[in-house]
Amino acid sequence: MGTEAARIERMVLLRKTVEYITARQNDDGGYTSVQYTDSTLYDTYLALETLRILKVSPPRVDDTITWVRKYNAMNIRDYYLVNRILMILNQPLVDVSKHVFELMDSTGRFGAYEVDVETVSEVETTFMCVELMSMLNLEQNREKIIEFILSLKNPDGGFGAVESSLNTTFYALKTLSTLNHPVEGMLDTLHFVRLHENPEGGFSLKPGAKPSFMEPTFMGLTCLRLLNEEPLYHDETLSFILGCQNTNGGFRRSLEHGISSFEYTFQAVSSLRMLGLKVEAF
Repeated sequence: MGTEAARIERMVLLRKTVEYITARQNDDGGYTSVQYTDSTLYDTYLALETLRILKVSPPRVDDTITWVRKYNAMNIRDYYLVNRILMILNQPLVDVSKHVFELMDSTGRFGAYEVDVETVSEVETTFMCVELMSMLNLEQNREKIIEFILSLKNPDGGFGAVESSLNTTFYALKTLSTLNHPVEGMLDTLHFVRLHENPEGGFSLKPGAKPSFMEPTFMGLTCLRLLNEEPLYHDETLSFILGCQNTNGGFRRSLEHGISSFEYTFQAVSSLRMLGLKVEAF
């Protein structure tokens, strides 16, 4: 992969990724992962963030800004995505401090404790609120939030209210990092993350499970980066990710099958960058 020919081939493949994303911008300026469907906040954020990583200027920015500012945000996830989009586009943020502070309880937790269909982790809302407060330069009860996150750490080194999961460990480490709490040296957490690494490349949702999938690979690599560690199977993981690219330029969830989505494409491009690839399309 280090030859000039391989570099050029990779750039061509990433140009196809750009084409895949920009072809799914709707007339209103928003984006959708599935062509000919309505724009969504999540897909718009993923599209813009992936283009940013690829160092590509998004088309029709003014239309996108107008669409985002008119969006009827209903919950903290919406507010988070709106402000993330506005940050990418170098626009003034929306003050949602009232909504953020309403969600925090006396333990330092934000939002509901239970995990439902829409929530991948019991600390996802806490992470989004901490990120929002950081973006908006709001004063945080840093010690209380850190205490809550660390209370979820289990004897196996992973994080989770009931049992450890890679999802919650991912959000816990990202939250602690945002709050400038040192996570390097958490050897038990490193061991827990490594249990999800597959020698064939990529990461699995459960220790020792097969096959690898894109979302745990992205989360696992992010955890390793925050812990200042490298993957054990760098080249195999690189091959796994590149093998998940479809002919339309987008990336799927696994090697075996799957359609492209903005989520998997964002995770793939981000993971390639974490593995040391220069992910510039042009």
